[in-house]
Amino acid sequence: MGHSFGGYETDLVITQTNRFAAAVSGAAWTDLVSSYLYVGATFRRPDFYRAEHDQLRIGKSLFEDINSYLKNSPVLQAVNVNTPLLGWTGEEDRHIHSLQSMEFYMALRRLGKTHTLLVYPGEEHNLDQRKNQKDLTQRIGQWFDYYLKNGKQYQWMKNDFQ
Repeated sequence: MGHSFGGYETDLVITQTNRFAAAVSGAAWTDLVSSYLYVGATFRRPDFYRAEHDQLRIGKSLFEDINSYLKNSPVLQAVNVNTPLLGWTGEEDRHIHSLQSMEFYMALRRLGKTHTLLVYPGEEHNLDQRKNQKDLTQRIGQWFDYYLKNGKQYQWMKNDFQ
């Protein structure tokens, strides 16, 4: 389970292993090419630094080492996912654009993988509204109860997009 960079790591890990019975990923990068070329609203500057020297530490630009960006993009490795994934994003997230989560969702759904995406209207990178914080916490608990403890499967888990 992870959020932001941790969400990216969660998404990438489930493309590399079947070790986990279930996963939860929030507000994650999924396409390193488009995120590299994105101007994040938080700092109002291109996100080159995040890929080259900050969190990803690829060490080279997209144009010097495109293969690293491609092989580390969960959306391009979606065919390998076998872990049921609960994703979530704030619809107004501009720090890591909400389309990153939506694109991974679309790739996994196209491939027939088990994935539910929760999109919280009016929310940004973090959930600030108390009702949404409670909703997400409850759904994460239900998700893990179902996949890890043979608990009840709720209708929202069966829906394609919320």
